[in-house]
Amino acid sequence: MTETGKKYKIWEPLLLSIMVVIGMIAGASLVQSNNKSLKPETTITNTRYSGRQVEEIIRFLETRYVSEIETDALVEKAIQSILQGLDPHTHYFPPDQMAEIEERNGGHYVGIGVEVAFIRDSLIILYPRKDSPAEKAGLRPGDFILSVNGREIKNDTLEQKEILGLIKGIKGTKVNLVVKSIASQELRTVEVLREEIKVPSVVSAYMIDSAVAYIKIQRFTNSTYREFMDQWEKFATTRHAEHLILDLRDNPGGYLKEAVNILSQIIEEEGKLLVYTEGEHQQRIEYKSTGKIFFPIGNVTVLINEGSASASEIIAGCLQDQDRGLIIGSPSYGKGLVQEQYELSNGGILRLTISRYYTPSGRSIQKAYDTTTSVVDTQLVYRTVSGRPVHAGGGIIPDLQVKDAINWNQPELLAWMDIISEYAIRYNLKEHDGQIIPITQIEEVIQNLPSDDVILRELTALAALAKKDDVPDLLSFLKINQDDILHIAHATIVAYRTREEGWFIAFNEDDPVVQKARSMAKLDLLMALESK
Repeated sequence: MTETGKKYKIWEPLLLSIMVVIGMIAGASLVQSNNKSLKPETTITNTRYSGRQVEEIIRFLETRYVSEIETDALVEKAIQSILQGLDPHTHYFPPDQMAEIEERNGGHYVGIGVEVAFIRDSLIILYPRKDSPAEKAGLRPGDFILSVNGREIKNDTLEQKEILGLIKGIKGTKVNLVVKSIASQELRTVEVLREEIKVPSVVSAYMIDSAVAYIKIQRFTNSTYREFMDQWEKFATTRHAEHLILDLRDNPGGYLKEAVNILSQIIEEEGKLLVYTEGEHQQRIEYKSTGKIFFPIGNVTVLINEGSASASEIIAGCLQDQDRGLIIGSPSYGKGLVQEQYELSNGGILRLTISRYYTPSGRSIQKAYDTTTSVVDTQLVYRTVSGRPVHAGGGIIPDLQVKDAINWNQPELLAWMDIISEYAIRYNLKEHDGQIIPITQIEEVIQNLPSDDVILRELTALAALAKKDDVPDLLSFLKINQDDILHIAHATIVAYRTREEGWFIAFNEDDPVVQKARSMAKLDLLMALESK
């Protein structure tokens, strides 16, 4: 439709609702979610905007409009329209999403503690978390969930997120599940008590050799620093660890203070600039090292990729600028914007970008909004403490670029992941009765993996059960990417016997990024840069 008048008629309700939203935001009492009080001059008040006209429009819409309207739905659309033209990280979250946000940031939820996946359109338990209500109730790897509290889980009728929403609930209440093992047709009814489940942000930590510890941080929650220090203290005091490989690949960020606290344990001197923030309406705020080191850390090697963002980039950028660590991997995401959360009167929150992150040399991490890839400004050169040139505008560029072993975004690979999961579950049930063993026994599991020929034969047989149209593509993909499929299969079998941490230990054995880091972890920075 090209006529201006017709366009206006279509957008008229949306334009009115946009005014409603402006009034809602303007009239709300904005409170930072971290309970820090805002300065009076940053609060929107009626001296700057009056909401009386907006209130009148709302009343007219609700009482005089030609047909019944859903005001809340219009408001939701209007909010998205308002924020769409801003940066990609400014968001409005309605009240019904608050619990999910709290779970993600806080690293916990109320549920039963199972890792699940869809296999052939059915929800299956990969493994229960250690000491979880699910484990105590007798749920096992390979159990299909057929119903939740009497609600049948039919193929393709519910999304995984919706099903998990049925399983989650109020602490202390019970959920009844009907399950069936992948290895039998017997139905079982299992009653499970819901409890608070802690989701660790440090998902793997082990000694990769006699002097080097490997720590993988999945995201920065409000307990990440404590988890990191618990692991490093153990390695430093009981295993005599000297050096650290810090894996921040695919870590989207999170709480800034957790990243700053970790940096303060890596940078020994007091008063070293770690990161600073600054914005149009925000004065420069600097974060500096405390000089209070509890357990010394020698050489530091940081692993990043295109999924490393925000707090992950702050750590990598700071250590690079201060010549304190070697950065290995591929260029990071480029998310250098600071958000603050404001509670609105309707129970939702506005996550608003207020400033930018800058590394100690003055580099902005943020990439351009209108591109999905990082574009580094090679004309603008910054310098590290030792004078090495570094660039801005496209995330953090590693000192040594090494590609990840596998491209996880391939559609065929996602299909193979389901097949591999089914094979690993069936194998562990057949050979080990589905028993999960302590991570301390992982070497035994790795040494006794089935042969590659057996794995490929079993995977090919399971692939034949896929949708007929998909089978030729899957088999063709397997032929070309056999090494990757075997790499994933080895790690998956180990993970389903030892839980998530086992995945990283097994997968890292053939991960080129980790192995490159391992070979250079004992070298000081100058030697590492010269030998790359």
